Amino acid sequence: MLEFFKKPLFSDFRFIFGVIAALALFISIRTVFISQSNNYLIFYHTLDHLVEGTDLYAKYPAEYEDRNHYAPSFGALFSPIFALPYSVGLFVWHFLFAAVWVYAIYRLPLTHRQKVVCYWFCLHELFTALANSQTNPLITAIPIFTFLSFEKRQPLWAAFFLILGFNIKIYSLVGGALFLLYPQKGKFLLSMIGWAVVMALFPLLFTTPSSLLWQYQNWLTELLNKNDVDKWVNTSTHRLVHQTISPDISGSVIIGVGVVIFCSVFVHVRHYGERWFRLLLLASVLIFQVIFNPVAESPAYIIAVTGVMIWWSVGPKTWYDRVLLISCFVFTVLSPSDLFPKTLRDEFVRPYVLKALPCVLIWFRLIYLVHTYTPERQSLQSA
Repeated sequence: MLEFFKKPLFSDFRFIFGVIAALALFISIRTVFISQSNNYLIFYHTLDHLVEGTDLYAKYPAEYEDRNHYAPSFGALFSPIFALPYSVGLFVWHFLFAAVWVYAIYRLPLTHRQKVVCYWFCLHELFTALANSQTNPLITAIPIFTFLSFEKRQPLWAAFFLILGFNIKIYSLVGGALFLLYPQKGKFLLSMIGWAVVMALFPLLFTTPSSLLWQYQNWLTELLNKNDVDKWVNTSTHRLVHQTISPDISGSVIIGVGVVIFCSVFVHVRHYGERWFRLLLLASVLIFQVIFNPVAESPAYIIAVTGVMIWWSVGPKTWYDRVLLISCFVFTVLSPSDLFPKTLRDEFVRPYVLKALPCVLIWFRLIYLVHTYTPERQSLQSA
């Protein structure tokens, strides 16, 4: 499969970027002129509700289905897009988020071939996220930009990206774990506080202080309600645990165990200065925030699959690593598509959460690698 990416045309960034641009164009035309995007309708009306002072988290069946779950600052932060006519903003939305994801991968300290493999491997997941007009391509890029800022010793910008991610999806805060690997920790934490205040108050450009405080109270209530969901509808470790071990295990326990395992790698202080270690932790951040999200959905897997490709780029290439990668491509990437047999998808993939399983196994494999690696074994390669 990977031999495909060695062909000159398919390894040319200009061709790859052209394919992704054409994909974004196709999705924009289809969404604007043929179908509608309920997700973008929710995003689009957040600015209107913020300005009008109406509850951002109430149901508005005349405008869209479901509810808004994003921070009160979300509508303000994306106001330049939401201020555009609906169709124009929706058209731009797909191109913007595709471009941000492409640029984030391009900036990673990986080889040309590793980036090429990443672009092609993740292409269908990117399509899934864009087709749903999701913010997930941006949520994928934010930990990468945070990592790159840390690498360039720019804690101010690392803090900016982290707080930006938090104001879109709170699980982005997992990327904050990266700061332990770098110097200037005090400057980073102070920058976090500063950016948190700036972004929290940014909606005051569109509303009053009392209304904004009320919106934040409503947001907290909505987040608590959202996490109290049917345990059988998510696509994550939570549902795997509930189906295979016990449905009575609390989601908090599952997340708590995940956090302990995630943080266990920080005992290897001697490796903080090695790039392979930092890249694997970045991969862990990306995968963790999906597989331990109790409300994870299929379009979120652009985040986890990007993390998988970073793991693959840095890690060893044993036969079982190849099996894990192939299983990820088949069950995580391809299973929601028309290329995958519908019968298998309906009878096996969905009921047994097989879309999530390869990413879960790869995450545990990644953690194991970090704990067992020694320079003498040379089982991991520096990027």
